[in-house]
Amino acid sequence: MVDAPTADTAVYLILATLRNTMQYHENVRQGKWNHGVLRGNNPEGKTLGILGMGGIGKALAKRMRGFDVKIQYYNRNRHTMEVEKKYDANYVSFETLLQTSDIIFISVPLNSSTYRLLDKPQFDMMKQGVFIINTARGPIIHENALVSALETGKVAGAGLDVYEKEPNIHPGLLSHPRCVLLPHISSQTEESLYNMDRETMKNMEAALLYNTLLTPISEHKQFFQ
Repeated sequence: MVDAPTADTAVYLILATLRNTMQYHENVRQGKWNHGVLRGNNPEGKTLGILGMGGIGKALAKRMRGFDVKIQYYNRNRHTMEVEKKYDANYVSFETLLQTSDIIFISVPLNSSTYRLLDKPQFDMMKQGVFIINTARGPIIHENALVSALETGKVAGAGLDVYEKEPNIHPGLLSHPRCVLLPHISSQTEESLYNMDRETMKNMEAALLYNTLLTPISEHKQFFQ
């Protein structure tokens, strides 16, 4: 239900961040045309590292293949060769993904093991000029560390739909010219919200009539065989 719209949002954030479109957008509105705006970057030939290759990660891989990027991923469990071939994705370790990706897309759940998964030591491992895209949960990134990496140029730009302390956004992100910031809208489409409501009603019906759930979270699937 939310895989496709979230992946669509991620594609937008990747392209807008790489091409620096927000600065151009503001310049046009202010009558400045393209004066003083840093040139953007092409996605072609870049390595996209997908951190969390679940439904959303797979949907993004499917979409980004059309931009001629090299796709690599890290996941709790490696996918089968058939899945990797389908999405043209290469499995790498967490450290290798950080060290070799030009674009890092975050799509992992927030839990005790992923809280501030990306902090200063992880940013230090990354390539100079990496782009960070997050549509998962804000606290997966330590925003102070991200802002510091943006200020030094280690991170060239960030495309974010989620934040550590929503709806408050770190001032360093708000002021950085190469941050594309959205208000947690990945699933905010007419179609997605309708499908979510319908799925909720189906789960309620299954619970009341059959004492089960159709779409339990991963941690509870064992109870609904």
